Amino acid sequence: MRLIVFLFLAAAGFALASPDEDWNAVVALDAGPGSKPKNIEEARALAKKHLHRQERLVSEFLKKNPSDPRSHEARMRLASLLAAIGKMDSRQFQVDESMRLLQALEKDPSAPREVRAEAGFRRVSLLMQSLQGQENERRRDIVAAARNFQNRHPGDRRAPRLLVEVATICDNNPPLKRELLDEARRLSSEPTLNRRIADDLQRLELLDKPFALEFSTVQGGRFNIAACRGRIVLLVFWSTESLPSLLWIEDFRRALAKLPADKLAIATISLDEKPAPVREVMEGLGISQWPTACDGQGWQSPFVRPYGINALPTILLLDQKGTLRAINARNSYESWIRKLLIERN
Repeated sequence: MRLIVFLFLAAAGFALASPDEDWNAVVALDAGPGSKPKNIEEARALAKKHLHRQERLVSEFLKKNPSDPRSHEARMRLASLLAAIGKMDSRQFQVDESMRLLQALEKDPSAPREVRAEAGFRRVSLLMQSLQGQENERRRDIVAAARNFQNRHPGDRRAPRLLVEVATICDNNPPLKRELLDEARRLSSEPTLNRRIADDLQRLELLDKPFALEFSTVQGGRFNIAACRGRIVLLVFWSTESLPSLLWIEDFRRALAKLPADKLAIATISLDEKPAPVREVMEGLGISQWPTACDGQGWQSPFVRPYGINALPTILLLDQKGTLRAINARNSYESWIRKLLIERN
């Protein structure tokens, strides 16, 4: 009888691999899809296929090995994958399921303290990312959740990181953003995080002040932001190696069809280390006309620290008078454009 069951399972293709083999298969996919996409459409397709494959393997691991010591990490992975898939496929129910998984994991007494804290951190981060333009209505709840994290997990190293992350949705409320960053600075002992906090505070200092910038372009010309007076200017910091940058640019280019293009000026600064691929990617994206700087120094570029750039894409927005009005209009450029056009009238 055992032989019959064994042969049946072998024929079905499961239950023969050990938990270690199952887990190694899950971890192996952390290396990524394994091939470099040729364009944005292919990048989306590869990412989507890879995420679904990861989700399937993690779900199978949990189903076959529910009592495995790695099950807590597997549940964390599954929550992250569901959130990523839900956002990519515009399926809010998967994002909601991710939130439920993280909340359950944070409250699970059988989970190690480190895992519970990480689940709480990711839950608040995901809540923040799921706002979809509702920052003003829900910002107070997100800030409260970030501060409550310190009470639930006193002394946890993630507390200042969470405050810094939540500060990113407070760009339209500079006093609150500064308050959160100052709190994070008092709590943080991590040099890398402290540099990011300093960068964010530096960018805050630029707000509501005249903004000067001039550079040589990859197109072979010169760009001076002063020549854009009278128009709203979006300055995009990006890289061809940053998929979020490429996806944002693609979405923004489509959105331009609904915006008053004659009242806008767009320039970009690429943090790539070679200008040639930048020109090629720009041509593929249909943005070759945007004045673009690329000095080949990557994150060591002199464009980085003076403007507090620590993530891509970052979009600075200037009003028609050349004053910096938004230090990251990545998700709010449309509302800013409408607001500035009304102010001008």
